[in-house]
Amino acid sequence: MIRLVILGDNLASLSGANHALDLNSEMEIQIITERAEIGLVEETPGLLSSWPPCPTHWISELGSQTPEPTSKAVRGSWLQKAMGIQLAKRGCIFHLRTRIITISDDSIDFVGAGSIGQGSLTFDYLLDFCSDVSGQAQWYGGVCRSEDSPDTLRQGSRPDGTTEVWSSQELEKTGKWIQTMIWRGENPDSFIRDQVELGKERAENIIETIIQSTPSE
Repeated sequence: MIRLVILGDNLASLSGANHALDLNSEMEIQIITERAEIGLVEETPGLLSSWPPCPTHWISELGSQTPEPTSKAVRGSWLQKAMGIQLAKRGCIFHLRTRIITISDDSIDFVGAGSIGQGSLTFDYLLDFCSDVSGQAQWYGGVCRSEDSPDTLRQGSRPDGTTEVWSSQELEKTGKWIQTMIWRGENPDSFIRDQVELGKERAENIIETIIQSTPSE
């Protein structure tokens, strides 16, 4: 069995894991994250051009947060959690609260509260989706009732009657925000689409490498 280890639990890593399983259902995938829970993140942009942003079988039931055809946003952390739940159903193993100590060509040494506490994992392939975003642009986000949303291009309605808004400038303190967020990245409008495509691209590169390295009969 081919063993793939993925570092990070962001939207790109979850997309990559799902796409890798689509391409090779027999692959063993383990995800390592320092977080205590998949989807337990500071809110990331949830703006949508259309729903769903990925194959429907990547996402478990979202309940009341399921976007409608007219919705233009989804709560980012809920989407990640739904993708994590689906990966668990597909046999993916998660190592939570786990910190990497060293990485060699085919193994990882770690400590933490993952499924086996501390030790080493061997792998055939590794995907690292951990990245430093400290140098990227800072964006200010907010959620309010849809009828209270300001006039801005970067916004999308959620199915619960709220609107998610993002701006490169601090949001006006109107007293009507029910949530505020700060995020660093390139473009909140395309964040979900870009992350899904990044995960798919890197998963396809792994599968292509596997195919090329498999001896012909």
